[in-house]
Amino acid sequence: MRSAQITTGRQWMLVLDPGEELLETITAWCVGAGVAQATVTLFGAFRSVRLIGTNAPLADEEPPLADAVDIAYLEGVGSGTITSVGGTPRPHIHVAAGVKSQGSTAYAGHLLRGEVHYTVEVTVTEVVSPTFALRPDSAAFGLTCLHFTNGEE
Repeated sequence: MRSAQITTGRQWMLVLDPGEELLETITAWCVGAGVAQATVTLFGAFRSVRLIGTNAPLADEEPPLADAVDIAYLEGVGSGTITSVGGTPRPHIHVAAGVKSQGSTAYAGHLLRGEVHYTVEVTVTEVVSPTFALRPDSAAFGLTCLHFTNGEE
């Protein structure tokens, strides 16, 4: 485990409009607002999402999935972080959302893409310190994981 006390800065509420792509919109907004790193919470309705996942049986549930699933017409919640990579803000968001036409059967996972249906409301809380960094982690099958470059415990 890694931990660090964070110091927060500015905080915003974003309201995304129908048709906007969540990750692209948040990234562009961060560039314009000068936000390099932050925590994010969100809720709302999506016309479609793409999540890392599969609908097929798995031989081994331990390693990360290479597959993705596309799901339409969901409502749900999500949270994550924004970390700058090469000077560009990069949102890392996971969502849990129910499919409206399937009795709100839920899907959850790492968000690869999400198109806003009615509205999605996003709270962005800037993190002033410590500095976030993404580094490959051998214990996590080589996935890039969040680390702190100062103040790490």
